[in-house]
Amino acid sequence: MKKVIKIGTRGSLLAIKQAELAGEAIKSVLEEVEIKIVTIKTKGDKILNKTLDKIGGKGLFVKEIERALLSGDIDVAVHSMKDMPDEMPKGLMLGAVLKRENAMDAVVCKKGMSWENLPKGAKVGTGSLRRKTQLLALREDLEVVAIRGNVITRLQKLETELDAVVLAVAGLVRTEQQQNISHVFTIEEMIPAACQGILALQIREKDSFLKQAMEKIMDSDAYVCQKAERAFLNEIGADCHAPAGALAKIKDKKIEMKAMFYANQLFVVEGEERIEKAEELGKKLAIEIKKKIQN
Repeated sequence: MKKVIKIGTRGSLLAIKQAELAGEAIKSVLEEVEIKIVTIKTKGDKILNKTLDKIGGKGLFVKEIERALLSGDIDVAVHSMKDMPDEMPKGLMLGAVLKRENAMDAVVCKKGMSWENLPKGAKVGTGSLRRKTQLLALREDLEVVAIRGNVITRLQKLETELDAVVLAVAGLVRTEQQQNISHVFTIEEMIPAACQGILALQIREKDSFLKQAMEKIMDSDAYVCQKAERAFLNEIGADCHAPAGALAKIKDKKIEMKAMFYANQLFVVEGEERIEKAEELGKKLAIEIKKKIQN
């Protein structure tokens, strides 16, 4: 009988697609196992009438899944890395991060409209303060509307109340909605959320069987980049719902990063370091912004 690996995830289309990607990665190194996907409802899924910053910080989409992992109901937890708190519950560890999908943000417009010809005062939906502050820096005439819900729910709002929505390219690609993209923001236009596009696979520390498999599927570039981006968030004192963004890239054995934070105005910084100093780079850029805010 095949060994069954139970993968725990949220119940949205995107979350299930992400769990399937994790399952494929595990199967690529453990051919003899059977993958079973278990869906779990989190606090962030249950409270949909409030914006995320009003109902708590990081952990809204992970705590119940982590609980199931600790109790043995599942063997692997799959999270969007940007939703994961820095502190991991005792007994759990980060097993692997997978190759990063496109990290940028994109605009999807209602039929007949494009980002270039969005009318003055157009209603643009997003649940993110980071996106809102950068959108208004590009077009102060836009009306930014707070929205919640999964990718499909947000796209459906284009049929009724919105002229455009801003979503992560990764989410649109993974739910096969990329054909609806009107415009992908450049890094100069909009810095994405730290760890956007990265999937995290969490396991129990004592699970030596899965630990070995995780080492084989770990994407080293994504792992280094998330360390720099999370170090930036940590130092600046921001959770995943604060108006902060960071994107690191590996180039010529160096790590480059651009980061933003909004505190009454938009602060943008960038820098580079040797790969082994990824976390130092994140901290350094955060300290740079803190100094600018104080001045």
